[in-house]
Amino acid sequence: MVCGRNCSGNFLSHYKCYYNNPETTAEVLMEGGWFRTGDIMYRDEKSNFYYVERLKLILKYRNYQLSPQEIENVLLRHPGVYQVAVTGIRDENDGDLPVAFVVPHEGYNITAQEIKDLVKDSLSDAKQLRGGVIFLKELPMTSTSKIDRKKLNAMALSMKRE
Repeated sequence: MVCGRNCSGNFLSHYKCYYNNPETTAEVLMEGGWFRTGDIMYRDEKSNFYYVERLKLILKYRNYQLSPQEIENVLLRHPGVYQVAVTGIRDENDGDLPVAFVVPHEGYNITAQEIKDLVKDSLSDAKQLRGGVIFLKELPMTSTSKIDRKKLNAMALSMKRE
């Protein structure tokens, strides 16, 4: 929403901002009026921009930043994997432990060990599925047909992980 008045008593009055919420506005607006979206992008040598993923999706295991999408892409190479989503469960000492939610193709019998071995053979030690593997018939989706990652986080804490 474009504010009709000065949100924070400074230059923000002509920028988009959160109505009556200068603290949140200050978190998302950068100097010069740039809006912090939470998307991770990169720019190539021709100044083309490419979307990588959402910053909020990044898992932090010890001193490493892990991309759930990178782990998901590896798991999608398995011929029996129909869909996959990776989230993290919080560990007091190590940070986020990756958990894979796997929807197998109909008729395939995949084991958690196969999934873990694929990650082990393809990715560094920091990116291993220390949180386990959970098999589902379908991934939970939001009303906008995106994977419901909040629901996955809750499921990771309440379901048996292999």
